[in-house]
Amino acid sequence: MGQTTTYDFKKVSVIVDGVIITGFMDGESIASEKNEDDVTAHVGAGGDVTFSETNDDTGTITLTLKSTSSSLPYLQSLRKAKKLFSTQVVDSNNQTYRCGGNECRIVKMPPRNWGNEVTGVEIGILVADFKEA
Repeated sequence: MGQTTTYDFKKVSVIVDGVIITGFMDGESIASEKNEDDVTAHVGAGGDVTFSETNDDTGTITLTLKSTSSSLPYLQSLRKAKKLFSTQVVDSNNQTYRCGGNECRIVKMPPRNWGNEVTGVEIGILVADFKEA
């Protein structure tokens, strides 16, 4: 018989410079990834393979917030301040997952749209010292 698990988005937190971010859009609200592969393969003429370690530790965390999120002005103030800040994504569901770093900057604020429904806005956070645990 298969194993049954439970997932709860309320057990996932994003902490930016000590502040918990709120007001996420429904759907895929948080994405994180390293910007480069950990290793690159070089195959020689004889088929021998050399692995080159990639020393690029940067990553990107993308948040999709509702256009009405109270966290948007806070993130905008961090962007305007042009200072480094920490960002952590913590998933406390069945298998605890954590990623982020201490040297982060907001890439740019997203375009804003207005209409008869709440829209989502994407905030890209570049993480210079991206780590996953």
